[in-house]
Amino acid sequence: MEFEIPQYNFNEKPRSSSKLPLIILAARLITIACGVVSIVVLKSNKVTLDKGAKLDYDYYSSYRYMFGVMVAGIIYNTLHIPFAVYYLITNKRLIGHHSFRQFEFYGDKITFGIIATAAGAALGATVDLQKAVYTENNSKIHDFLGLMYIPDIFVVAAFVSSGISSVLSSLSLHKSE
Repeated sequence: MEFEIPQYNFNEKPRSSSKLPLIILAARLITIACGVVSIVVLKSNKVTLDKGAKLDYDYYSSYRYMFGVMVAGIIYNTLHIPFAVYYLITNKRLIGHHSFRQFEFYGDKITFGIIATAAGAALGATVDLQKAVYTENNSKIHDFLGLMYIPDIFVVAAFVSSGISSVLSSLSLHKSE
């Protein structure tokens, strides 16, 4: 019985182990996950005050804005998931045309910008409303606002991951793959 030792082919180019496709996919998935968590907490955080009035996110325009932005961010990033998965598997763009890359570039910039404004608006509203002194239902209102920090934090995380997507789409705009 003869034992053959495998030989290394020095002429063969090593397979590219670029982490870029994985980072692109992860950033989009993190943005989606953070958006879903923030929406779930926004929708579930409700307080009934003493006189029967209900307090929820819809009462404050900053939280309504954050809700709308996160829905738009989830939709936009979900539409890009198949492209990111294809890029991860094949290491090639599904649509390599320059116009699609420009669309992705500008879409990522707009998404990044509106998520940034939503994070700032919601966090600013929570901090300012927490400082106010309420004459009635003080503890219930502060409990409501205390929970509003959770979606605020997830929107900030979505802002960071969206920023990563934005930077990476800027880099891919100048590449010819």
